[in-house]
Amino acid sequence: MNRKINSDDFFNELLIYFPHLEDKIKGEEPNLVHSRMEIFSDYSIKQIEKENYAELKKCFDFHESRIEFMVPELINALTVSYCESLMLGNCASKMDRIKTFMPTKFKTHYLNYEKCYNDLVNRQSKK
Repeated sequence: MNRKINSDDFFNELLIYFPHLEDKIKGEEPNLVHSRMEIFSDYSIKQIEKENYAELKKCFDFHESRIEFMVPELINALTVSYCESLMLGNCASKMDRIKTFMPTKFKTHYLNYEKCYNDLVNRQSKK
């Protein structure tokens, strides 16, 4: 895969691997990339809650194989609507363990954002 992946391509590919999300994904306006990404983060969080780590790894692997080819709009949605949902959502207390399931590129992206977010929070609390 040597081309940049736009949001249409990303979500069309996502539905090949996760066809049960089709109604929800296609129920959102195509230009609402963050809303569509949140649907996938909600699905991933459900896998954490159910301790379905094989399916969760499939979610992470999906991102892994595409992350370096995503257009900036998708990277932003991955960061803010997917990673942040994992980091701050219902499963936040489980993330140390969950990070062990993340493949290299996705984990690096997640950890970089986690560090930036924590640095920002720490700077704000010192004001």
